[in-house]
Amino acid sequence: MKKKLAALDPRLQFGAIGLGLLLLTVAGYLGIVSPEGVKATKVQKEADAVQAQIYQRRAELRAGLHPPTIQTADLFRLARAMPDRTDMPGIILTLSDLARSAGISFDLIEPATGNAVLSTSYETDRIHLLFNGDFYGLSDFLYRLRSLVSVRDARLDASGRLFNVDALTFTVPAGGFPQISAELFVNAYVYGSSAPAATTAPGATDTTATTTTSAPTTTTASTTTTTPSTGTPPPPGATAAGATP
Repeated sequence: MKKKLAALDPRLQFGAIGLGLLLLTVAGYLGIVSPEGVKATKVQKEADAVQAQIYQRRAELRAGLHPPTIQTADLFRLARAMPDRTDMPGIILTLSDLARSAGISFDLIEPATGNAVLSTSYETDRIHLLFNGDFYGLSDFLYRLRSLVSVRDARLDASGRLFNVDALTFTVPAGGFPQISAELFVNAYVYGSSAPAATTAPGATDTTATTTTSAPTTTTASTTTTTPSTGTPPPPGATAAGATP
């Protein structure tokens, strides 16, 4: 065997030696290195999963120690949609500006007295509006009114105050549609209840009205029968029958 290898060309000898070394390297990689690499990859994945759990647990602990901060922008939008005061001049101005943007005008905008709804957390103030004009212009006004406050993707979006149309009635005059005459009642919302508490002025006396009812007096008409006198006067102390002494 050695003689045969010695008889070969040196270049072939070196090639055979190199091929043998290559085969040994491949066999060693497949038999030893590759399985260990698979194990190392598996162990690395497990370590990464444990590390991710540690990070998640730390984040949960930090969230428990530090409550989430309140976004100032959210509070600002909420206060804009539902302020804590009525501001009736501002309400009327807002409705007038919306009507102007829709190309219409109202004949009357006034508070509807005696129709405020009070609650423990909010109050609604009613506004009375009268309109004579184009139906489509009024529809545009109602759309703009509804779009002042909306919720998109669980996020409050408020460009103005929160309103809702409580009642709407309209009639078509002799001129025909789209000209209409309409009456609207719109509610504006106020955060909290601004109803004044009942107070008693210092030194004032609480007077309770007392109604006295007198029992009716019943009068019974008595009938007296008079017997014609025969000339003999009645004895002293005698009275006629049925007469009251």
